Amino acid sequence: MLTIGLDVGNGSIGLCVRDGDTLVQDTMPSVYGRVDLTRQVLSVPGKSTSREVDVFTFGGEHFVLGYEQVHTMHSTPIGAYDREQRYASRQFETLAKLALLDAATRTGRTGVIEVVVACGTPSEDFTARNVEMLQRWFSEPVTGAKNGEQVVVMINRLEVIPQPFAVFLDAYLDQDGLVVDEELERQDVLVIDSGSGTLDLSEIHQLELSRQTSIPAGLNDVYQIILEEIRREEPKVYATAYDLEAQLRAQDGAQEFWFEYGAHRMNITELRERAMRQVWDRMQQGIQYAYPDRSGFGRVILAGGSGEAFRNYFLAWMPSIRIAPEPQLAVARGLYKYALAQEHEES
Repeated sequence: MLTIGLDVGNGSIGLCVRDGDTLVQDTMPSVYGRVDLTRQVLSVPGKSTSREVDVFTFGGEHFVLGYEQVHTMHSTPIGAYDREQRYASRQFETLAKLALLDAATRTGRTGVIEVVVACGTPSEDFTARNVEMLQRWFSEPVTGAKNGEQVVVMINRLEVIPQPFAVFLDAYLDQDGLVVDEELERQDVLVIDSGSGTLDLSEIHQLELSRQTSIPAGLNDVYQIILEEIRREEPKVYATAYDLEAQLRAQDGAQEFWFEYGAHRMNITELRERAMRQVWDRMQQGIQYAYPDRSGFGRVILAGGSGEAFRNYFLAWMPSIRIAPEPQLAVARGLYKYALAQEHEES
């Protein structure tokens, strides 16, 4: 049986899959696209640059998952940037089920696959109604195919917890779901989970989640500010946030940042920095308002994809903060560790 930690956010998907002694971890943008397999695409013989792409069949349609595969297949990206009524969205449900099909087949399995799944929600979305909706999504087997191979994912158990609590569990438990840092049992801990759309703050006192706060700010806001300025200068640029994100990630660590769209090539170094500072101001003010004095916490942990992007801002402002290893994967890691810990408790 597989144990899966599945973190489907409105900017990125994180997954951790435990299959015996094998552990697979990965992140990708929260985007999928429909594929028409009957459409013929011509290319110059011997010069094709297309790469192998995983095609999932689900609900009678064909899909690819992740921006790179959507781009390769010339599909229209369908994303999950919307924060309002997210769990009532058909698109978000499809994205979550495709992500589960992908995760369950990452170790090469097809056919009937039995899984235990742990999912996370942002703090603001951890409500009885949304948890019930997630449970309804996965109340029946997720049936489809991967590259023509039939797949039936049997969900033996589904756990749903807040994403920031999963970050705490990632620090508290090892990869087998056993306690690795007993000091956390005695400490008051503040988790800052900086995602693409929300900044979640969670207090954990002696292993219990006691308070949660969400601030609507993240990398998505940075992308929107940049795109609005680009369109102001070049109104015919119809790029999406996914186009921008892919180009910025490809230039990570560079001294200058450039954006290309068709014949347009723009230096956006100063624009990117200005947008980052603008969003950081909102994040910092939100944290200060919620926690004007953070000295009472024995540990402050930062995680999330935006946490990685804003790492230097956090460190300059709060030098004692601890950055989770591979921050973008911390939620998914904590989720699968939680599922393993639950299994240990039952046995």
